[in-house]
Amino acid sequence: MIELNQNSDEIPNYKAFVMAGSDMSPTINEGDYLVVDLDQRLIRSGHIYVVEHKKAIIVARLLLDIDKVKLIFDGGTHQLDALVGFITIIGRVIEIKNISD
Repeated sequence: MIELNQNSDEIPNYKAFVMAGSDMSPTINEGDYLVVDLDQRLIRSGHIYVVEHKKAIIVARLLLDIDKVKLIFDGGTHQLDALVGFITIIGRVIEIKNISD
């Protein structure tokens, strides 16, 4: 995941990222641009978020179950389980721009 450089024209609560890896393919492909709302840090189950987990920045679909959260990767056969307090929500993905657009 690559964070794009900020400049003075950006809206303060939004940040752009470039997807690295194929864990979220076909929903998000490597090289796709992600617009992330940094103010949306409450988990809405089933939505895609950028999170920090064990010092790694991850893009995943989150499924909330009281005090636990599943990090689902659309393109993978694996998932991660974590206690809510052990992940840091950076923001919710609100737009995906494919590299072919």
